[in-house]
Amino acid sequence: MKKLILAIYLILPLSSFAQESDIDSVAVFILDHMSAVIGDMESCRYKLSTSSDIPSAKVKYSKEYTDNEVFMQGPDKMLVHQKGHKGHRGFFYNGEFFTHYSYSENNYTTVHAPDDIITMIDSMNYNYGVEFPAADFFYPTFTDDLLTHFDTLVYLGTKYVNGKDCFHIAASNQEQSVQIWIANDAMNLPVKFLITNKEKALAPQYEATFSDWEINPDLPATIFEFTPPPGARLIAILPKPH
Repeated sequence: MKKLILAIYLILPLSSFAQESDIDSVAVFILDHMSAVIGDMESCRYKLSTSSDIPSAKVKYSKEYTDNEVFMQGPDKMLVHQKGHKGHRGFFYNGEFFTHYSYSENNYTTVHAPDDIITMIDSMNYNYGVEFPAADFFYPTFTDDLLTHFDTLVYLGTKYVNGKDCFHIAASNQEQSVQIWIANDAMNLPVKFLITNKEKALAPQYEATFSDWEINPDLPATIFEFTPPPGARLIAILPKPH
């Protein structure tokens, strides 16, 4: 998406042990082409269904599911409707303010935000812990980030996933493995990804599936503006400690 750059569940370690790299040029080519297509979008709309392992006292981990509908208009507008284990929520960004609204509790919080989507995502995640599912795919540095933080990046051939022929790519380091399925068609957009944590202290898996992509739809600017519904309460949000 022009000037637009997974909750960010893809953990990129600050440092790693030196290991011999196994980098497949075919995997790099496919990822670069996917990023180029996304980078040329003016706007997009898609659905994202996720499953994540949440710590649970009784069964160690409970599998929880969330559905997201995402609207983006580059470079400075974004809307996410989310339903799942955290309730029904909306994230509104109009280039000046970011608002989190709980449909379940009818309350909201609004903060000033940076003036482009990439910086806003980084800022909201760093300062308030707001998670934007699959946001990593929209960063223009996506391939370079994988190459920097993973020792292995390989192409595993074509696979049939969710009714589509897909390129199957895997990346791995000592902490995580990531599998990515990208549509083998003209658009080469992401179809699914799976993150598996190798460290026992972390939740084992996070999985997400893209569907219903719309490229360059005409999105009304008003959908990115938040207007408090009747009776909605404004609540405070505190920055997370660093």
